[in-house]
Amino acid sequence: MTARICLWLALTACVTSTARSGDLLEWKLSTGESLKYTVQNEMVTTSTVGGFDNQSRLLQTMNMVWDVDTLTANRNFVVSQAIKRIRVEMSPNQSQSIVFDSGLKESPDDPFVRSLGNVFRKIVDRDFMVTMGPTGAIKDVSIPEDLLETLKTAAAGTPTGVDEPALKQMLSQTSVLLPTNPVENGDTWQSQQTVELPFTTLRLDARMTYKGLDDNGLAVIDYSPTVTLERKDDAPVKLTLTDSRGTGHVLFDRNQGRMVRMQLNLHMEMQSEIRGTKALQKIDQQTVMVLKH
Repeated sequence: MTARICLWLALTACVTSTARSGDLLEWKLSTGESLKYTVQNEMVTTSTVGGFDNQSRLLQTMNMVWDVDTLTANRNFVVSQAIKRIRVEMSPNQSQSIVFDSGLKESPDDPFVRSLGNVFRKIVDRDFMVTMGPTGAIKDVSIPEDLLETLKTAAAGTPTGVDEPALKQMLSQTSVLLPTNPVENGDTWQSQQTVELPFTTLRLDARMTYKGLDDNGLAVIDYSPTVTLERKDDAPVKLTLTDSRGTGHVLFDRNQGRMVRMQLNLHMEMQSEIRGTKALQKIDQQTVMVLKH
């Protein structure tokens, strides 16, 4: 559960550009302004063990609010980010779906759903202070100390733990990062991102291409990712990536200075081995982040 949720966190990347002239893309936020984003991640995993296939599905939706607190002297934005609602739907073994929704007040009957709620309800409606530069680069993420202690207690003995690194990773990846210099149609640059998962380190390298403006005047950025996995020395599970491919795009409003839409489609195939038992896994993941008006 934790690995699947963490996997969707590698959505955007640190970007640098060598372009000399063209369109300048940068975040423009004003003190007191509020932005609402919806982030949806769907992951379908097909596992093959001993010639038998098993398919599971995870659908996670978060409604987020960004309240701009201050603009610092060096043009960094201090933003209070809050998750207002989170919904998780899981369909293990192609069976009936298990659903947790923080917007529902009644206590769920299913013990696993209760364990999800025990953790995720702790982070809903909490303010996380995020410092972000004009390029979208995250400078700092501050999480309340009392929340970290509460999460440790809530997650004890459950498979749904959300710790400080996972929270910071999640909040950092909700910002689209942009090149520091102006770009022209066809300019490309590389981006890199590293995500720590329970059994491996995932590295996401992407080729970013500026495609100019669409019919609505929004800047279009194509995103072509490549994934590599690096096994952790003490991991009981050996993961070998055999194939990865993906596509994605970002729509950015250069006049208002904010991301309007981001979508990433990723396909991965890997072989896992634990105590001599091997399994093949295929993962198809789609992540969409949309600005709500």
